[in-house]
Amino acid sequence: MKFSKKEFIFNPLKYLLIFIIFLNIYIFYKLDIDKFDQLLNLLISFGVLNFFSEYKYKNRSNLNILSIFSSILLLVIVLYRSFWLYSEDNFVYFLFPILYMSLVILYFPMKNVIKNYKPILISFLLPITKSLFIPLSIIFSPLSSFFTWILLNALGFFSTVKGQQIFYNDSGINVTFSCSGVGQILFSLSAMIILNFCFPLRNIRIFICQLFIAFLFTFLANILRLFLLTLYVHTANSEGFSMFDYLHGGSGGLIFGFLSMTLSCESYKRFYFGNDISNAIN
Repeated sequence: MKFSKKEFIFNPLKYLLIFIIFLNIYIFYKLDIDKFDQLLNLLISFGVLNFFSEYKYKNRSNLNILSIFSSILLLVIVLYRSFWLYSEDNFVYFLFPILYMSLVILYFPMKNVIKNYKPILISFLLPITKSLFIPLSIIFSPLSSFFTWILLNALGFFSTVKGQQIFYNDSGINVTFSCSGVGQILFSLSAMIILNFCFPLRNIRIFICQLFIAFLFTFLANILRLFLLTLYVHTANSEGFSMFDYLHGGSGGLIFGFLSMTLSCESYKRFYFGNDISNAIN
């Protein structure tokens, strides 16, 4: 991202945008929001700021009363609703989109907003993913249980599955919504969307292929995690080091998210720079 000295000094929109980005990041940190959501919030912030840095948007030459009133109204709504924010309050995911929209309404004519819809869509990725979490978890919880059971038995660990529960050696795990991998899948797909907005792939077919690859890496990484959790469930709440607790709620669980994102980004890089792969899809 490049900021010319003149643009940085005389563009109040950039200052306001940077301010609400850091304010939103601070609120997520203070409310101890889920780590994946905090990381996605950082990616979204980068994506929006990147558009304002790389593309020359034509601002309003003069502010009008309607835009000022609409912008102030949105700010009043945010301030009023923010008085009772708490860590599990879903309104926190709408803070940045609403604040960003207040800037857009204030500084840009509507035709320019419609033409440059990408940063608006990026800003709404977080609330969109949160609204999709439960419906997709209902689908993926039993699927994750089933494929984990297949992997266990394929490798010689005789186990049984009942709904979302996997049993092995007189113990087992219950694959709840948080363990279904949907959160990581939505994070990975959102990251690919932001990357494609900032560094677009050659065509839509390549992008759809990349989305599928990212989904596959993330889903399989979570199956591997559930596989290990099932094997080490007997160590839960044991004295000293517990492999189950480490992989379930500790930092060990982030290893699989890091692995899937590394593979997904490597795949994206190959599609972005590799003519041979792109030509094969074309």
